[in-house]
Amino acid sequence: MRKDMIVILALVAGTRFLAAGPEPRWVRFREQEYPDSRFISSLGMGVNQEQAENAALNGLSLYFKSTVAVEQQMLSQYKEVLSGDRKGVDRETRMSTASVIHSEAEFRGAHFTPPWYNDQNRNWYVLAYINKQEAAELYQNRIAANLTMMETALQQSGEPLQQYQAFKQAASLAQVIEADILGLAELSDAGAAYRETLEYTRNVMANSKAFRSQLRFSAAIAADRQGRIQRKLLDVLEKNSYVTVRSQGDYIITGEIFCDEEKLLAGFFIHSGISLQLSNRAGKLLFSYTKNYPRWGSRNQDMAYNIAFREMEKDLEANFIKEFNAFLGD
Repeated sequence: MRKDMIVILALVAGTRFLAAGPEPRWVRFREQEYPDSRFISSLGMGVNQEQAENAALNGLSLYFKSTVAVEQQMLSQYKEVLSGDRKGVDRETRMSTASVIHSEAEFRGAHFTPPWYNDQNRNWYVLAYINKQEAAELYQNRIAANLTMMETALQQSGEPLQQYQAFKQAASLAQVIEADILGLAELSDAGAAYRETLEYTRNVMANSKAFRSQLRFSAAIAADRQGRIQRKLLDVLEKNSYVTVRSQGDYIITGEIFCDEEKLLAGFFIHSGISLQLSNRAGKLLFSYTKNYPRWGSRNQDMAYNIAFREMEKDLEANFIKEFNAFLGD
């Protein structure tokens, strides 16, 4: 362990040594090195290189009237579209700070100067800069490519759920196209040529939200005491902006509750589980969710069942809806 720590300290010291040296001209003479007529630039300072890069990139974001948080969400959705990942496995996993920094830098066409370490104040300095002409070409090429991908997504056919997933994909692409058009407008007059495209992409995003309201869900759960789980299931869907009906929905969630009873001297115990399946009207299985729960007990049978069903309800609200949203790409 001690040897590993020595190696780590040596690497840190070595990195600082390589980054130390004479002060780069861009620290004090940024305009001379990166004139505003050709570049957008921002100086960042921090206790480490990552913080310095983050500070520099935040400065660029101010120029584009955006925030790192907005970029993070958009880039995450965009990467899912490009990778074809509709299961949303990493949807709840936040990107690391370093990943956010370099993802946004790449998206904006930004570059970083080699870092400089100031021995006197023990801070790192980095300059983030964008070549306006280079970035404008990047945006225009990406707008064209994403428009083609968006059109392909909108032309996909199939049942309503498949169309909705395609609309969601198109909406993610539309959001990136919009960001590129607005960014291009900040760089040059070329952005004015995309006014109709900008209106079109905003309509695509609006239509994606509107299409969701056309999807109706109903539920039928077997062995459901007093209909508790069915009511909770529909309630959870409604809280997440899905349209539910009591019967004959376009999509139905069928399910069964399993309960093994055990009577002991200490009381009455229930070991429960649930199995849910989403199907269309033709009976095609589209999504499933299965969960087994710990054993719960109480002094009598009714109280034990009440505790077991309460845990199922909590699970529907905490876990089922996450997987359901991920399946739909939400």
